[in-house]
Amino acid sequence: MSTPTCTLRTIAEALGVSTMTVSRALRNAPRVSPETRREVLAAAKRLEYRPDPALTALNAYRNGLRKPTVAEPILFLTNHATPDHWRGRHTFRNYFQGAEARAAQLGYRVEPFWLGAPGLTARRASRIIEARGIRGVLVGPMEQGDTHLQLNWARFSAVSLGRSLASPGLTTVSTNHAQGVELAWRECWSRGSRRFGLALTEPEDRRTMGTLLASFLLQQSRSPAPAVPVFRGSEQAAREIAAWVDRHHLEVLLSHDPGFYDGLPARVRKKLAFVHLNVPPGSGLAGIDQGHYQVGESAMALLHTKLIQNETGVPERRDILMIEGHWMDGTMFPRIAGKPEFL
Repeated sequence: MSTPTCTLRTIAEALGVSTMTVSRALRNAPRVSPETRREVLAAAKRLEYRPDPALTALNAYRNGLRKPTVAEPILFLTNHATPDHWRGRHTFRNYFQGAEARAAQLGYRVEPFWLGAPGLTARRASRIIEARGIRGVLVGPMEQGDTHLQLNWARFSAVSLGRSLASPGLTTVSTNHAQGVELAWRECWSRGSRRFGLALTEPEDRRTMGTLLASFLLQQSRSPAPAVPVFRGSEQAAREIAAWVDRHHLEVLLSHDPGFYDGLPARVRKKLAFVHLNVPPGSGLAGIDQGHYQVGESAMALLHTKLIQNETGVPERRDILMIEGHWMDGTMFPRIAGKPEFL
């Protein structure tokens, strides 16, 4: 004999509560006490309750047909020097634009919220956000890597963009920096380049959690190319960079910052190809398009799911969605865009 299917009514009768209470508890809806939610979840596990995926899809479809008359606001948190300072970097603008476009499709609107206002403590910021009735927040890229934000996360559904937020361990969407370095190495190698160097600033190293450095060292260990020490310092140190390029007879300079290349003497730039690990749109540079717009879109889609499921607070374990980069053939550096001159 087959075991009877466990339904919401089965759980409700076992606990002596209504089916509506069970439904709300399983959806993590408001107005259900933590104790009741724990009892319902325990009973659902004990009775081997399984939701009907077809019914779930139907409900989601029906809810999608109900277009809200007023778009629900989602906050895009920043903590830069000024409210609009983050807009000066194409990475951050594309994060926002991707999130904004996806939000519009889902019935939301995204609004920047500046955490750097004078006198704005974490407690006060949380109260302001709660008072506005905000349910969902996107944590935009912070000004510095290894940032900690102590908001009242239990009251919000939240997703972080990029890797600059060290804690709390929110669900995160980021570009795959390690894959980007690997792809750049492979593309340059296929064009005949053999001597690679990575130039890296300390802030960028912190912001990317050391993945650029780690991936570059991994590519070196996997290939017969000469091992070149990573240049770590300021792009202002033109003399030191030029000496480093000459000393190791570099053919390709990999970096997030074109300032490393631009500051080199003309004689050095003439024999060196620059590969940008974060190509700005329309720049004509060769390198990696990190897919920041897609990061914003994906982050908003994940936040939408959390809002539907009333999933708030910090997850027990941080989950990270990585968006892969794409190679861009440049027009400004034909040694990389086409057949390299130094072959």
